Amino acid sequence: MDYHFLAKIKRRLTKHRSVVRAVLLVTIGAIAVISIVQAVRPLLTVARSLLRGPQAAFSLVRDPQAVLQTTKGRTNILLLGMGGANHEGPELTDSIIVLSIDLKSADTALLSIPRDIWIDSLKTKINATYFFGEQKRQGGGLILAKSAAEEVIGEPIHYAVAIDFDGFKTAIDLVGGIEIDVPRSFDDYKYPIPGMEEAEPEDLRYEHLHFDKGLQELSGERALKYVRSRNAEGEEGTDFARSRRQREVLIAFKNKILSLDTLLSPTKVRQLMQTFSGTVKTDLSETEYVSLAKLALKTQAEHIRHGVIEEEDKEAGKPGLLIHPPLANYNGQWVLIGRNGWEEIHTYIERFFYQAR
Repeated sequence: MDYHFLAKIKRRLTKHRSVVRAVLLVTIGAIAVISIVQAVRPLLTVARSLLRGPQAAFSLVRDPQAVLQTTKGRTNILLLGMGGANHEGPELTDSIIVLSIDLKSADTALLSIPRDIWIDSLKTKINATYFFGEQKRQGGGLILAKSAAEEVIGEPIHYAVAIDFDGFKTAIDLVGGIEIDVPRSFDDYKYPIPGMEEAEPEDLRYEHLHFDKGLQELSGERALKYVRSRNAEGEEGTDFARSRRQREVLIAFKNKILSLDTLLSPTKVRQLMQTFSGTVKTDLSETEYVSLAKLALKTQAEHIRHGVIEEEDKEAGKPGLLIHPPLANYNGQWVLIGRNGWEEIHTYIERFFYQAR
């Protein structure tokens, strides 16, 4: 058995066992996006195993490759962020990320997928696949979304996690907000106001968002707007910038929730537990979370690779991998398709996932 690994975990957790027991009950919710890699959900699951006794702890030393589904040595997890009940299209996925982990080296890659990609086999955008899957049957959302993502990236999706952003917003407030280093100032004059979709005149449907360059303390509401802004002027209006902002907020939140100020506060832990109850859906079992723990402990945030399937930018002379076809071809919908079909995108993603080898 890997006694050094077990001892390492025990030293971290034994001192504050009562707090750990509470933390273990938290459905980690939006942190799952980064925490799967960086020792939040896996670490807490490890702790629960240790506190249950030797038999449960034995699962910690099993080879992850014997437990997790894997292809060519990597496990791929689809991460979906949804607007929540207070937003238009509550089950449309606003954030779509594929997390890919090498089970031997713990090499980790995050790939952002634009939500407007058209899935021809389903005749809809990829951001609607979770919704349509859930309409067919409970749990069907994760299945259909995984299938659609596989069609786009050309790699198998082994697991999925779906997160309600409303719970994420509340959780950020519970930990006292987060600090973000905004790379450039920007304005978004068309940020939708929930419940005002049909307001007249049309200007009443939107609010003006402004973010200044530099370090900013963001509340949950403000952080969610920073993440979801789609109509900013200049570079910040691109899907690439939006994907970057999502990663910034998730990592900042991960750091805040792992701080001693949070972990050693039973009140905060209890409130987080209540907030995340029912806001996360996944097909990962607890045993599989445990198997991810060793990988998570070896992963450093600065070593995570980030990628995005970029759109064509005619002004900058960048061909990109995605183009906007004529609206008339898609019933007036603004969609993205592969510039030369999916094969070119599949080649790019294969290189991105396996370049560290």
